[in-house]
Amino acid sequence: MWMGKFATVAGILISIAFAFVAKNVDNIMDFLQLVFGFVNAPVFATFLLGMFWKRATSHGAFFGLVAGTLGAVIFHGISSPQPLSAGETIPWIKGAWLGCHVSYTSSMAQNFWLAITAWSTCFVITILVSLFTSRTKSDEELKGLVYSLTPTQREENEPVWMRPAVVGGLVLFFALILNIIFW
Repeated sequence: MWMGKFATVAGILISIAFAFVAKNVDNIMDFLQLVFGFVNAPVFATFLLGMFWKRATSHGAFFGLVAGTLGAVIFHGISSPQPLSAGETIPWIKGAWLGCHVSYTSSMAQNFWLAITAWSTCFVITILVSLFTSRTKSDEELKGLVYSLTPTQREENEPVWMRPAVVGGLVLFFALILNIIFW
């Protein structure tokens, strides 16, 4: 119970702090993309490796996530959304708090490259650490979790309207038609 209370209070305090940070950004979408670059990009790389590469290890995933996040922090510290004049940067929001070594035409471009850096760093470090650490799970234990070890389901006996490829194709077709109509 005390952990739930602590987590609630901590969440509220963090939310208040981020509200003060968010008031200094030009666009809330830029701020969300910045947060997603720090968090979602490394997590996405870890999930991809975990789902499609049976050799991924827990140590690789952990150190990959840490390295991806640190890569994002360093990238954010050396980049800015546009060439900044002296004192124009808002520390920890717009970047360049380690010095402006790279500048971009917009915050969204900076966030995009930040996410690429975080994803790539996590991906590479996860692979390297996984290759140098031993697996703790057998192939049998990974069945249903890793794509290459999961038996594929056959859909020959399914009716046409229940096949994922057919339903997906129809959805894409209708999305294309709607895009043409409302262009």
